[in-house]
Amino acid sequence: EKNKIEKSYEVVKDTDNRKVYENSGVEPTIEWNLIGSKILHLHQTKFSPTTMEEFVRVTAKVDSGNQLDTLIYDLRGNIGGDIDELPYFLGPFIGPDNYAYQFYQQGKKDDYKTLSGWMNSLVRYKKVIILIDENTQSTAEVMASVLKKYNVGTVLGTTTKGWGTIERVFPITNQISDNEKFSIFLVHHI
Repeated sequence: EKNKIEKSYEVVKDTDNRKVYENSGVEPTIEWNLIGSKILHLHQTKFSPTTMEEFVRVTAKVDSGNQLDTLIYDLRGNIGGDIDELPYFLGPFIGPDNYAYQFYQQGKKDDYKTLSGWMNSLVRYKKVIILIDENTQSTAEVMASVLKKYNVGTVLGTTTKGWGTIERVFPITNQISDNEKFSIFLVHHI
């Protein structure tokens, strides 16, 4: 119970997070802190439609002086989420119009390129460490693998969930019962 209270306080004490929560009902997906004067630790818990906005806001907030040069990008426990934002989210790390990842479905491959470019508030980071664990899933796994592929930083941690899949809930046309409505949760892209 105490953890929920502390988490709620963290949301409302930051003016920008409170505004996002009041307008959309979405809790922040990025927690951050400075470690000394050289290291920014960003812990991203999931990908949502507000994550990119949060990321830009946080990195701009700390973008001053010349000592900050290390980014710890923490994807541990990240459950994934809004894959549609990933082409925008990867651009600041690997540049504009770069091949980022590929979807595969029933023999068909779809390539996805970055849809945004470099972000001034990220250029300062000469050292980047990406943290992953066994609970890093879905979009977060794709993010970590792209950053590794483009040598953005060093990936540290344990083997991720290993799904690398895109799932969706599909409604079932022929229901088994008149009293309950059923759907099915399936992987539809790898």
